[in-house]
Amino acid sequence: MDDLLKAYDREIRIKLKYPDIVKVSHSRNFIKIEGPFDFISYWDIPEKSASRIVREQVAYYQNNKPVIWRVFDHDKPENLEAVLKAEGFEYGDSVTLVALSLAETDTEAGCESDKYDVRELAKPAELHDFLTVTEAAFGEPSPNDFAYLCSLLPVPNFKFYVAYQDNKPVAAARFIIPDETRFGLLFGGCVIPACRGKGIYKALVNSRARLAKQMGLEYLVTEARESSRPILESMGFKPLVKGRTWNLYPTT
Repeated sequence: MDDLLKAYDREIRIKLKYPDIVKVSHSRNFIKIEGPFDFISYWDIPEKSASRIVREQVAYYQNNKPVIWRVFDHDKPENLEAVLKAEGFEYGDSVTLVALSLAETDTEAGCESDKYDVRELAKPAELHDFLTVTEAAFGEPSPNDFAYLCSLLPVPNFKFYVAYQDNKPVAAARFIIPDETRFGLLFGGCVIPACRGKGIYKALVNSRARLAKQMGLEYLVTEARESSRPILESMGFKPLVKGRTWNLYPTT
């Protein structure tokens, strides 16, 4: 396994640290990030016990809240995804974990995408633009509601961006910086359909890359969909591993 992928697993999935406003729970088999929906960050599940352990999670979440389980090619046990499907998890999408070495990237070099007006949000009222763009770009409301995003906005580890064209919001993104890590995490980069293909997505990436380098981070990483992977690779991101998203929703 690539050393960078090992470091990502260790710093972002296993030993992840956030301010107290984000709850990270540890149990015998799981490490989870808890919120409006839970995210299973890491797990230790024997193959012979996979069905039972997954069934226990299904029983809990079907009466609770949504949960996301992202499985990468190198994750164990090997039968996990078959068990997830058999126990009721729904396949969501495929992603490629990609990483950018900031030491090898000139984040101060000007580029065509810098002509766009990218703003880091500072006031709760500005989050309405963020949510409007997210819903228009993805075709569904954000899983994180306004109140939850407002609670994260003052925390330095969480950054929200909106790009404007003619003073209208057309793109959005998040930047998350866990404590005690070399990695900055790109999330939720999106552009409304009418403005795609103009370099606005790159402008959002550039803005976060500059900040990451100023903060002394070494890498940017993101779980790229097929729509964004070619753009990111053209900017110097390198693929680390492929993964798939599995979702479970409450039944009550």
